[in-house]
Amino acid sequence: MFAALQPITAFSDLPLLFGLALLTLLHEDVAIAAGASLISVGTLNIGLAAFALLGGIVVGDLIIYFLGMLSLRVAWLQKRTEGPLLERCRSGLQRNLLPALVTCRLVPGVLFPTYFACGAMKVPFVRFIIITLVTAVLHVGLLLTLMTSSLEAAAFEMQAIGLVLVLCIVGLRTKTARSVMATAFARLRRTVEPHLPDALKGMPTPNAIVLPGLPVVPAGAPTIGLAERIPPLLFYIPLVVQWFALGIRHRSLTLPTAANPSIEAGGLLGESKIQCIDLIGPEARRWVARSAALVNRPTLTEADLERAVSVADLRFPLVAKPDIGWRGIGVRLVHDVADLAGYLRGFPEDCRVILQDYVPYAGEAGIFYVRLPGERSGRIFSMTFRYFPHVVGDGRSTLRALIARDPRAGWKADLHHEALADRLDEVPPPGEVVRLSLVGSSRVGGLYKDARAHVTATLAARFDEIADSMPDFHFGRFDVRFLSVERLGMGEDFQIIEVNGAGAEAIHMWDPEFRLTDAYAALFHQQALMFEVAAANRERGFKPLTAMELVRYQRRQQALLPLYPASN
Repeated sequence: MFAALQPITAFSDLPLLFGLALLTLLHEDVAIAAGASLISVGTLNIGLAAFALLGGIVVGDLIIYFLGMLSLRVAWLQKRTEGPLLERCRSGLQRNLLPALVTCRLVPGVLFPTYFACGAMKVPFVRFIIITLVTAVLHVGLLLTLMTSSLEAAAFEMQAIGLVLVLCIVGLRTKTARSVMATAFARLRRTVEPHLPDALKGMPTPNAIVLPGLPVVPAGAPTIGLAERIPPLLFYIPLVVQWFALGIRHRSLTLPTAANPSIEAGGLLGESKIQCIDLIGPEARRWVARSAALVNRPTLTEADLERAVSVADLRFPLVAKPDIGWRGIGVRLVHDVADLAGYLRGFPEDCRVILQDYVPYAGEAGIFYVRLPGERSGRIFSMTFRYFPHVVGDGRSTLRALIARDPRAGWKADLHHEALADRLDEVPPPGEVVRLSLVGSSRVGGLYKDARAHVTATLAARFDEIADSMPDFHFGRFDVRFLSVERLGMGEDFQIIEVNGAGAEAIHMWDPEFRLTDAYAALFHQQALMFEVAAANRERGFKPLTAMELVRYQRRQQALLPLYPASN
């Protein structure tokens, strides 16, 4: 139905290759992972990707070396590079240049000072560049090859190979060797341990995750993925590189704002959530949780709120959430009028809040739907089950202790401690599931599991029916609550709680069992589809926003997020 990602032409390859080379200056392994992902989806040839990565790494190494040489022109530093002690250091570095450069290629955090010292201490340039080139070729070649099959295996393999090389070159008898061994082994342990069964880590094996309406997550399954451990600013750099490449290819960096012409900014960012929900026509409203918008005026009384809830045919408890939101920030369950009034007191004045029926179904899913303009039917590109953050009581431990003991809850412990400050000393009875957050977003520790295997033709037809009722909706994610996996597969017993446009993610890639290369491949494919859909809409006469218009939407959203009250 959709065209596969086509290889970029030779000329349009250049921005992508240049971006990969630049990315190595920020983080070599992230750049190699991005290159492997682009290779795996057919966007880049492996030879071109390896050449760009190798060139970026070697250029970066030379920059550091020459910075070290230039530092000798600084008078106060030049004085501190003289003397018998530093002469012995210089001599020792030159004698052990090979093991030193091999080690710093493997152990993070030591490459810059080592290469800088090589320049400052006048290590022979020819020896330096030969060793650097050889280690870079091995590093890129091995990692790039192994990453196309398993990133965890690549990390383990490279660390093991590096450890053997260091031991062979340096020998086991010196203090230097013991130090190198300790550092490399610590790095190896940090890299591999998260992917080992917990029984091998000397920790209790996590219990199976059993929540109503959702498939059981087996005991011992990984709960924190490698992609989640990468800082977001680093993780999204390859996506930014691809965005620029696609923008150049399609002659517009803001083209995705035309992906859904009926949504503000195409739903890329800063759009009104109630307007997205209101796009769903009357014939499909039975699949949508009842929702209404309310402008937060300082003059609103509890009687006014009671009247607004009644007119909208809503019933407490309700979900209150910002109309312009992001990742569940400011979403709260309110139990009565007084609770709602308290929520609004902490909400920005003259801004819209959405009041929505609370859907009691425990199952929650993100269903990503794509349909090219002119096609009779679309497809569910991604489906993901969300497991809300929770702990299970044992009748002995406090809530604080249960959070600390659970790998995923403990990962977001600060957020849970803040949200549940008055309950941390409670001791839940045995077997009681304590929900730590109303929303299942990964921001608060929700677990995402790939559910594409549960997509049925019936479910796809149901979302065709819903999308048919929405004018010019082509690309986005429906967040739904559902009774059971079986009923969802039959296209029954679910409620849409939010509609997201072009800015939504295919969140199945956050499944902890996904390899990093597979996660990037999914996001690269999604981004390419977004540009393809938007380009087709542009041909139909819909114009994307200008850069300044898009910036205004972004600024509005970013200005509001810090003002919202805390979620619960």
